[in-house]
Amino acid sequence: MTPERWRAVDAILQAALACEPVRRDAVVAAACGADEALRIEVASLLAAHVDSDDAFLEQPAAVAHLPTDLAERPLHVAPFVDSAVPRALATRPNEWSPSAAEPASHAAAQGRTVSARATLYVAAVMLVVGVIGGLVLARSSFVQRWTDGASAMVRPAGDAGITVPPGAVGSVSLAVVNRAGQLVRAIPANRPWTPRFSPDGHRVAYGAFGGRESSDLWVTDLDAGTTRRLTDGDADANDPQWSADGASIAYSARAPGGKDVMLSTLSGAAPRVLASRPGTQFPSDWLRDGSALLVTEEAGDSHDILVQPSDGSPAAPYVATAANETAARFSPDGRWVAYTSDASGRPEVYLDAYPRHGQRVLVSSGGGVHPVWRGDGRELYYWRDGALVAVQLGVATGNLPPVRVAQTVLFRAKYDVGVSTMYDVSPDGQRFVIVRQP
Repeated sequence: MTPERWRAVDAILQAALACEPVRRDAVVAAACGADEALRIEVASLLAAHVDSDDAFLEQPAAVAHLPTDLAERPLHVAPFVDSAVPRALATRPNEWSPSAAEPASHAAAQGRTVSARATLYVAAVMLVVGVIGGLVLARSSFVQRWTDGASAMVRPAGDAGITVPPGAVGSVSLAVVNRAGQLVRAIPANRPWTPRFSPDGHRVAYGAFGGRESSDLWVTDLDAGTTRRLTDGDADANDPQWSADGASIAYSARAPGGKDVMLSTLSGAAPRVLASRPGTQFPSDWLRDGSALLVTEEAGDSHDILVQPSDGSPAAPYVATAANETAARFSPDGRWVAYTSDASGRPEVYLDAYPRHGQRVLVSSGGGVHPVWRGDGRELYYWRDGALVAVQLGVATGNLPPVRVAQTVLFRAKYDVGVSTMYDVSPDGQRFVIVRQP
């Protein structure tokens, strides 16, 4: 098995393991297409997984099934290999083999399981060869051509709608966690961006790379464990925002001189331009009545917040100052906007009235970025120094903004802080989808 073949096998295996068990055979069959040998190789690894421990899901298959004592054995390999190959994949010459790892009588008793593990051991050795070769070929055009080809290999032939999620082998880039920060589901994705829960909380839309040097939109169904590619082009589609009925997604796409706001429906109709203006702008939220979007616009060295009518008429400034104003989100009732501003000298989360601002109040304490509302508007979340903070809000009376009742740190995580909001909360406030740092 070549290193390229092994990586393809492992990519499909990881995608299958991310799905519900009853769907794994279908995912493997769709990904392998007419390559029956590839399907058999992946199926054998899935069979070996049945008797393995839960840690199998957290690392590439080759590493997960190596003997546990290998990581503690001294290295006797060339210096450049010693610095690059994980210790779990390097051993003394002639010190270990499948036959030495398990007595013959024990191997006979294990039957098919031992055979599967031996296959994994051999594949692990081949993976080492691939790593060494990768060091020699790093940043070469060959590597890029192989990467593009590998991405295409995990795409089912003849069906552009349902695909295996794009992702680096053995890695998890998008994590769905509960309020305690415990992993609920992993969504493999290559350089994901701006995940957003659908209004019903059952799907997640996000930008990610899948076979080309620009981003496309993807939608993962959390119940079915399937992922659909919504766009397929070179427009660098990103920043998805759901319509209130969950039937459409507004997003940013490359345009001459910047990025415009586009609209795509999940019914399969061709995307159309929703709003076009000079420069770069990207949507950050969509008002529930569908009348307008909040848009972040690049303004020289800073950013402003605009209100973009959904009918494509000219956008109007909401907050446009010399400071950075980003990551704006509508309250569920449409009366307030939460956003990030560094007007005080550091990023903070603010709350102001909509459609006319002028009642700004500070929400964060000691700094904060990227506010997101719970579906009922009674809780607002933001990040502060790697901690997700939940702010409990009272009922707004008259024209006064809601009062901050209390705030609680829910959990800490390696959250990827950028201009855009790199996480979202389910409508009931029980789950969070987060772009995790490497």
